[in-house]
Amino acid sequence: MAKGALAKENVKNTIKDAFGTNFIGEYDNKLYVWADDGSGKIQVSIALTCPKVYRGIEETGSSEMNFDDDATEPVNEFKPADITPDEQDTLEELMKKLGL
Repeated sequence: MAKGALAKENVKNTIKDAFGTNFIGEYDNKLYVWADDGSGKIQVSIALTCPKVYRGIEETGSSEMNFDDDATEPVNEFKPADITPDEQDTLEELMKKLGL
């Protein structure tokens, strides 16, 4: 059994119970429910995943998620590789041969 499979099954059952007759079913690893958007019922799909990096609730008594204290490293900016003179010569030769 995959890691998190039992947890996702428990969450699915909780959602199913909470939505009652508005729970449509499961298709392609997503749960489908009916929800009122103010002008009528629409379908909402819910994908269940188990994140590798956990996010916590701020300890302010609020139920808001705290995304400011990210424990992961920031993504570095892309830096293209330097082309050596040999590589540049090879590139020019190939472009001539290919008529580019």
